[in-house]
Amino acid sequence: MRWWGTVCATFLVLLFAAPSWADGVAHHTAKVHIDPATSRILVHDTIQFDGAGKTVFTLAPSFTLNTVKVDGKSIKTQKAEREFTIDAGPQGRHTLDITYQGEGAPLLSVEGGFVNANWLAHPEDSLATWSIEGRISKGQKFIMPGQLAFESEQDGDYRARFENTTPSTLPVLITGPFDVAEKISGKVRIRTYFHTELTPLAQTYLDDASRYIHYYTGKIGPYPYPGFSIISGPAPVGWGLPGMTYMGRRVLALPFIRFTSLPHEVLHNWWGNAVEVDYRRGNWAEGLTTYQADHAMAEAAKAGGGREKRLEWLRNYAALPSERDHALTQFRSKTHDASQVVGYGKTAFVFHMLKTQLGAKTFDKALQRFNRNNHLKTAGWKDIEDAFEAEAGRPLDAFFNAWVERPGAPELTLSNVAARDTKLTFTLSQSQKGVTYPLDLPIRIDTTGDTEHRIVRLENRSQSYTLTTKTKPVALQVDPDIDVFRRLSGAETPPILRDVTLDPNTQLVALGNVELRDLAHDLAGHLLQTRLRMLESGATTQTVIIAGPRDTVRAHLANNNLPPAPPEVSNRGDARAWTARTQSGQTLLIVEAEDTDGFTALSRVLPHYKRRSYVIMENGKTVDKGTWPPGDGPLTVRLK
Repeated sequence: MRWWGTVCATFLVLLFAAPSWADGVAHHTAKVHIDPATSRILVHDTIQFDGAGKTVFTLAPSFTLNTVKVDGKSIKTQKAEREFTIDAGPQGRHTLDITYQGEGAPLLSVEGGFVNANWLAHPEDSLATWSIEGRISKGQKFIMPGQLAFESEQDGDYRARFENTTPSTLPVLITGPFDVAEKISGKVRIRTYFHTELTPLAQTYLDDASRYIHYYTGKIGPYPYPGFSIISGPAPVGWGLPGMTYMGRRVLALPFIRFTSLPHEVLHNWWGNAVEVDYRRGNWAEGLTTYQADHAMAEAAKAGGGREKRLEWLRNYAALPSERDHALTQFRSKTHDASQVVGYGKTAFVFHMLKTQLGAKTFDKALQRFNRNNHLKTAGWKDIEDAFEAEAGRPLDAFFNAWVERPGAPELTLSNVAARDTKLTFTLSQSQKGVTYPLDLPIRIDTTGDTEHRIVRLENRSQSYTLTTKTKPVALQVDPDIDVFRRLSGAETPPILRDVTLDPNTQLVALGNVELRDLAHDLAGHLLQTRLRMLESGATTQTVIIAGPRDTVRAHLANNNLPPAPPEVSNRGDARAWTARTQSGQTLLIVEAEDTDGFTALSRVLPHYKRRSYVIMENGKTVDKGTWPPGDGPLTVRLK
């Protein structure tokens, strides 16, 4: 690891090929002066572009034009809110020499800045390559996507040049009071751009990023960029960009981020960046990244970790109202919890079913083929299907039509289970509305001698099976390891917070004095992503939040014959929340706090624990959280 001191310069051999100016690609040779203290950016850019006649350039509203030259001739042009127009003359390659400045540039400050891509003037509807040299004031550094070709620190100012010869979308500009550390891993330059309090974590982040890059290179193919940078920012966000990830400084300080978010962001360099998403036909990248990162890390963390993750996805889906469900082809980005349940969880599960059905070796080869065929291109679900069919050697249109093109999930029931000696008979049925799903269902049979495993094919609404075992069967379980995406039964889905937050009809019962009722209303509004409705006296609703001080809440539960506080939470902490389900199927979220601090603490943390059944806090800190254990459900039968 190298720490960059007061004077340091490095020159790198470019890993990209020399640029060739293809049609529709504009090249920027720019010099930029950045002053975060005044939120000011000065730009001198020479842009080579193809065009003729009236040509529209985009530029952020906060920037004003100073000088404009087209092919060496000064011209006057009027900038509108987000664009300006020039006359390029006859068809051909032209040069626009332009200076402009931004005063009070949004999201630019001494604590850290993130200036989005339209800070560069650029011809509308074209890709870009660039060589951008910048200078930033003392105590600050900047970074943007591309190859770091040069950097130095002299007289307090930091200078660097970033180059990119691959046609891309415009680069963002990120600034901050960074300490920079780096590690060279093969041909990849890995860096951390951290605020000072995070610098003790730099080495572990560098080592882990190197490990993940090596792992995914073996799984998918060569790492697609010359470097990978981990950048801390002032806001609690997480953004994946070509060759970098930008995360909130408080987020990066959390000990689990290196094992959860970091592999996810490393993997996005392949899925979503080097292979771009055809959003018109659905965002496949978030689900694939979730499967190969989040799910893979859960499997590696402990035995059964992958099963737990898949069960979590199914629990989330069980909480999703049917009217908020949609096909994978309709998912664009995470805009609310409902879209995350489908676009991340269900999509990841679909990839798991592909891996289960085709085998790990074929699965990996299919993704490697998909990566090769679509490197630096835009790809959609059909391209994924083509790659998997090529490696599987058979059509997979029935699978992709069922799981990608339409919403929903099968609802399975098991009946007529009987055993005579070593012969086991049973019936499997799909009870959901609409057409059936083609299912390969794993079966576990416990016998007096051993455990046997089978796979049965279910294509019709109902099918009966006969299986012969070595010794007498004593129990039957369908899908024991949660390998099939399906709608769980009530017994398999103990209530979680997401049951409440996803229901658009959730209502609130606020108890206690006026101040506590107002705090309860604020907390419920913070949790829900739909308009909050107050529960009128005597009214009933399927999902209810009951919030107030402990004694008042407990009295309300007792007086209305509602489930009492379970022993896991009853007398623990000074603020708590838990879910419950009544015998009639009504779902409850009970929230108890005695004062402003308790409600404020719960309001802050509960949105992060929607997959949990309960949360307990003490002095503003989470001291316990968990999920109620599921029952056997209707797909498990124990024989007499």
